[in-house]
Amino acid sequence: MSENEHERLQNIADRLTVLKAQNAPKHASSSSTGAAIGWLMWIAFNVVSDLIAGVVCGLALGYGLDFWLKTRPVFIAVFLILGCAAGLLNAVRFLKNFERRRMEKESRASQKE
Repeated sequence: MSENEHERLQNIADRLTVLKAQNAPKHASSSSTGAAIGWLMWIAFNVVSDLIAGVVCGLALGYGLDFWLKTRPVFIAVFLILGCAAGLLNAVRFLKNFERRRMEKESRASQKE
């Protein structure tokens, strides 16, 4: 390989290195990654607790009514279904509110720039 070809290859390699550095995604620091995982865990905990609370409350109300009226499986089944629906509705409502607040925050940040 001649000296001219070697210089051309080195020039191409240098330009590729510069382009890769310009187009490379910015790696998040470990603290921001930890914060993102913390936010995701907080969201998951809220959704799961909404679902579980709906089911538990439905079962408790159904069991209480069945025990009081001595109609064993009727109210448990009805209020279990209603509790599942209420838990799901609460989880969806929480996620919609969270997404709306996140979008508002992003729009305010983009307006400041």
